[in-house]
Amino acid sequence: MKKLFTSPLFILGIVLIIVLILCLYPYSVLVHKIAFPPPDGSFSLKYFMGILAKKSTFVAVKNTLLISALTALGSVLIAVPLAWLLSRSDLPGQSRWRTLFLLPYAIPPYIGAIAWVALANPTNGYLNGLYGEGVLNIYTHGGLVWVMSSFFYTFVLLSMLTAMDRTDPSLEEAARLSGASPLRVFFQITLPIVKPAMMSGILLVFLASAASFGIPALIGGPARIFVVTTKIYTFQQTGSFSGLYLAGALSVLLLIMGVMGLLLNQYFSTQAMRTIGGKSSRVSRVNLGRAKPWAIVFVVFMFVVLFVLPVASITLSALSPYQGKIAWSELGLQHFRRVFFETQETPRAIMNSFKLAVGAATATMILGMLLAYLRVKTKMKGRGALEIIAAVPYATPGTVLAFALILTFSQSFLGFPISLYNTLALIGLAYTAHYLNFAMRTMSDGLGQVDDVLAEAARVAGAGWFTTLRTIWFPLMKPALVASWFLVFMPAMTELTMTILLTGPGLETLGTLIFQMQDYSDASGGGAAVLSLCTIAGVISVNGLVKLLSQGKYGL
Repeated sequence: MKKLFTSPLFILGIVLIIVLILCLYPYSVLVHKIAFPPPDGSFSLKYFMGILAKKSTFVAVKNTLLISALTALGSVLIAVPLAWLLSRSDLPGQSRWRTLFLLPYAIPPYIGAIAWVALANPTNGYLNGLYGEGVLNIYTHGGLVWVMSSFFYTFVLLSMLTAMDRTDPSLEEAARLSGASPLRVFFQITLPIVKPAMMSGILLVFLASAASFGIPALIGGPARIFVVTTKIYTFQQTGSFSGLYLAGALSVLLLIMGVMGLLLNQYFSTQAMRTIGGKSSRVSRVNLGRAKPWAIVFVVFMFVVLFVLPVASITLSALSPYQGKIAWSELGLQHFRRVFFETQETPRAIMNSFKLAVGAATATMILGMLLAYLRVKTKMKGRGALEIIAAVPYATPGTVLAFALILTFSQSFLGFPISLYNTLALIGLAYTAHYLNFAMRTMSDGLGQVDDVLAEAARVAGAGWFTTLRTIWFPLMKPALVASWFLVFMPAMTELTMTILLTGPGLETLGTLIFQMQDYSDASGGGAAVLSLCTIAGVISVNGLVKLLSQGKYGL
């Protein structure tokens, strides 16, 4: 019996069952309960027809599609020139600029919403204080698109930089030797080659925008601009049975959109791998010449607007006693003292977030390692599907996953009377499912670069599978293990989109507390800025630690 429980087939079989339950089963429950609602459980489309009969639903869907499309366009306009300057020109300090421009990727987007509300609030925004009240108004469709674009452009930039780094530069160099201008070379040679990777990034931006909750809630809410995610939240907050199932029907629509996006992304990723070959020579950088000072000015300006300005506004809000007004002589730590020593929810929220982040990071690290081993180091049939299965909860909107878990674990589970509703355990399951893909991809990358010779030698010497895993694979994979743990820990520590639907009394997290302080409960202001500033500092510190521990292999 002991041999059975420690055999690789048994352990890996248990892992597969856990992954299927976490990543696929909740969605099947969601679809089944909406299509076969209680009390009789017969097939019915009344909840789908119910949301289609509401004019507000069509408005929310239209807003979601329009804002997501415009955000994708805005992200491209930001990312494309930056990608060229950071990969094909002789711009000074390229590696550092890459890290700086990718930092927003690791910062929760709702913190960006808080920053731009402080900057461009029509009544007391810092920028309106300089240029006149009402000159800038963040509470518009344009404001919503700008804030999303200023964070989600990193998806396109990261995809393009990765593709351009792997592209054989010989065609570009041949075109330049033939007299083609750098601009013509980029549009006629470089861009067509990296187009699949760029399209993958654009699709990720579209899906991330459609799935976003924090920015639409904090900016779109006051402007009465509703999207699908905020509509789901509104339905769920009614507390009625009908509202719950209407939210579920809307979640199914988002689920369909997410699955279609996942399939399209797999297609674009496959096309990118086919069109981008290995590098055969070092890239010959384009000499910017007289344009170099202007390029530096452009890069500095973009970084100031995209990162420095929002961080500065949050810092001022955290230190200033008057929101929207800069009183240098009165800057102080009064908000820090109030938030950390006088607000009773803060210690509980930080502790809850820490427990959830540690649990999710540890669980995804172990599951991701075993799944990556199955995918990379075994010949199991269908192992290629593991990555797709693990990617489903990440590719589909967090609101959909959260709602599916609510329906799955609210009363019973697989016939057992298990209820996890309004518990930290349910939030932890959501984090583990959502971020499992992070860990698996990191582990797969690490395992793919480790030769099997040591493991084979261990097996020849008589070591069992578990011993080989413990003494060979885990030590060799230490950098990837550490990186995957921190890459899950940081976003889980500040997660909002799923948590806002799953949280209950006494279950505050850092993300929900920041949202609540910004949205309505922090009458004196500054509390959300204090926690946001601490979050930004934590993100930058963790990124530096990951790069240090992995010797620059992981991190931004």
